[in-house]
Amino acid sequence: MVEITISEIASLAGVSVATVSRVLNDSSTVSERTKQKVLSIMEEYNYAPNLLGRHLRTQKTRLILVILTTISNYFCNRVVAGIDEEARKNGYQTLICMTNDNAQIESSYIDMLKNGLADGAIIMSSIMSKEDMHTLANRYSVVQCSEYVDTDSPYVTIDNEQAAYDAVDYLIKSGRRRIAYCGVRNHMISSKVRFDGYIRALRENGIEPDWSIIFDGDYGFRSAYRLTEEHIKNGAKFDGLFSISDRMASGAVSAIHSQGLNVPDDVAVVGFDNTDAAYMTNPPLTTVSQPRRELGVEAMKSLLARFEGEIPENKVLKHELIIRNSTN
Repeated sequence: MVEITISEIASLAGVSVATVSRVLNDSSTVSERTKQKVLSIMEEYNYAPNLLGRHLRTQKTRLILVILTTISNYFCNRVVAGIDEEARKNGYQTLICMTNDNAQIESSYIDMLKNGLADGAIIMSSIMSKEDMHTLANRYSVVQCSEYVDTDSPYVTIDNEQAAYDAVDYLIKSGRRRIAYCGVRNHMISSKVRFDGYIRALRENGIEPDWSIIFDGDYGFRSAYRLTEEHIKNGAKFDGLFSISDRMASGAVSAIHSQGLNVPDDVAVVGFDNTDAAYMTNPPLTTVSQPRRELGVEAMKSLLARFEGEIPENKVLKHELIIRNSTN
């Protein structure tokens, strides 16, 4: 099929070339009737705009980078879906950038932003230093989401410390006194502050932490299973367990059952994130629920505000403790 030009579209629609250009740029100055007429002709002739040419003219790519470690977990999927939904609503597209916590890969994506190949970035996880993140966010349109490195740069998250506190405090108020902790020791702020919340809940309830029942894995089912099994076999005694991820909590439940103990009668277990693992575990997990889609939507809204020259305030969304049979 012969390609149609903007001039030919204008002629067929009985409007000016400038009007067709305004329709392509989704300008509010064009009436809805005229816009639909032009769009109908474009669709009929399979017209595809020259996006590279538009980029060169407007200095805008309409592209947003979403930088994260991996897309392989349900929590990230829902946040990214929220980002993409809000981006498309405002005429932007998203590019998912998985770094696997590799500094060189992350740097290559950041270079895309610096070289004008994207309008902005939403960073869900990063191994950048606080100083590097601060410099980046001051020079380019960047918003941090869920995880954050520099508190002076715009971010959207939940209060992870308070969420962990609420989970452990609930276990204590339910009569549990020896509460194990199954976490991850890494660079992420959530890992650190969830542990802080665990410690604060114990001490505010008059319980000193027992370091013999505090262990770290890698977010995976198998690592939590192995660690929990080892501790029980070595004589560790605990009547509650808090984990910073549902997958790890699920692994801990399976290990507890494998050692002839019952959840929740012998050990009550709480996870984090309210992912599919929480529903699939037997019994279903009590867990902290994050507003995943809303985190993504609000991060994109903050990025749009940055495009307008605003400095958006940090947003801390509400979490919820979902009570299920692993503690009841």
